[in-house]
Amino acid sequence: MEQQKHNTSFFGISSFAKVPIVDVDGVWEANAAVFGVPFDASAGYRPGARFGPRSIRDLSTRLCFFESSLLKKGYWDIDLKKRFLENAVLVDCGDVDVISVNSEYTFKETVKIVEKIIKKGAIPVALGGDHSISIPCIEGFKNQGPLDIVHLDAHLDLRDSLLGAKHGHSSVIRRAMEMEHVEKVASVGIRGLRTSEDDYYWAKEQGNQIISYGEFKQAGLESVLASLDYMKNNCYVTIDIDVLNVSEAPGTGTPEAEGLTYTELKKLLQGLASTKKIVGFDLVEVNPLFDPTGITSLAASRLIIEFLGAIIK
Repeated sequence: MEQQKHNTSFFGISSFAKVPIVDVDGVWEANAAVFGVPFDASAGYRPGARFGPRSIRDLSTRLCFFESSLLKKGYWDIDLKKRFLENAVLVDCGDVDVISVNSEYTFKETVKIVEKIIKKGAIPVALGGDHSISIPCIEGFKNQGPLDIVHLDAHLDLRDSLLGAKHGHSSVIRRAMEMEHVEKVASVGIRGLRTSEDDYYWAKEQGNQIISYGEFKQAGLESVLASLDYMKNNCYVTIDIDVLNVSEAPGTGTPEAEGLTYTELKKLLQGLASTKKIVGFDLVEVNPLFDPTGITSLAASRLIIEFLGAIIK
């Protein structure tokens, strides 16, 4: 009898949470498919988010809940007294083919992988990369009917252009709003002294909902979730790691003081999963060059696991 190998966290290839690595064009079935977009050419302040997907995968190997040697799959939540992802199938499709100085090529390749994952019946989960990678991820849903977007971020990302560049990480929501299939947008956690007054009022005139960090703290989680009840379409969630308090996620390119705690963000994501049909999400702007401890990547990988646990019943 062949002895079973123990694929523990500290050796082997670092796929996300040690799930199987598949060719997106191959034969596979899954509830969700993770892929990386190691691209940060639009970073306006501190580059390095191109190393985010690799770092998230490395830290996620501590969360290998799907190995065949485990008696029980998934994970048990000690607070909720429930087991999550026990019957889920997750795969890792590797990285998009990126040309670091060619956003047009990179974005086209990103759209393709999102479309292929959707065609397989799986939820696309993108690892950034700077926030510009969300533009092609959202575009990949263009043939899937109306789409609402929940945007969790310290920044509005509503600039029409920056120094002539229209597809940078500070223009994500502006570009998404121009897509015909995108209907409603809500931004949560916004803060910082560089927030544009003009962009804020322009977005409000377009019907966007904007909930600042201060408003979130004052209103509370349940009130914020209730205020999003008007969003009835399929929902895509884009998570910029800088929505978290900088003490919990120091490894990011454009940090801001204050921010949501991990618990607040986790419960917000769980609330979204319980009230909306989440068809895809991304987590972006992890920059391991500014976090030698790895706590940012660990927080990112755990957020992804717990969000998937809430989505996949």
